[in-house]
Amino acid sequence: MPFITTRGDAARASLASDIVLAGGWGFVSNVLPIDLDNDRTPLPEGVERQVKQIFANLEVLLGAARLAKDNVVSVKVHLTEFTRLYERMNAAYLGYFPADRLPARSVAGVANLVRGAQVMMDFVLCEPKP
Repeated sequence: MPFITTRGDAARASLASDIVLAGGWGFVSNVLPIDLDNDRTPLPEGVERQVKQIFANLEVLLGAARLAKDNVVSVKVHLTEFTRLYERMNAAYLGYFPADRLPARSVAGVANLVRGAQVMMDFVLCEPKP
């Protein structure tokens, strides 16, 4: 069962793997709008930029596992200030996945996120059959 960490010296590496592959499934949790190369860099301002950074981070993480966004089967979005940010988050989210290949999705409002982020996402992946 592979446990993949893209940067072993990052603060997040002491707490969790970036991706865990198990039984044909992949799990990517707690994807934040951080700079994966320097997790001390300030977060992007605005939920739209944060969503774009999360998807950029997802691309890097998927590449490390030799997977692609077509492998994403489920997304869980954690959003602060749900009522105020939901439509703006949706506008930034829209178009990342092809319209005929949308993963299952849930969106939950939360009180706070790490480092004051406005949005965080978890992903479930299906590994391609060999």
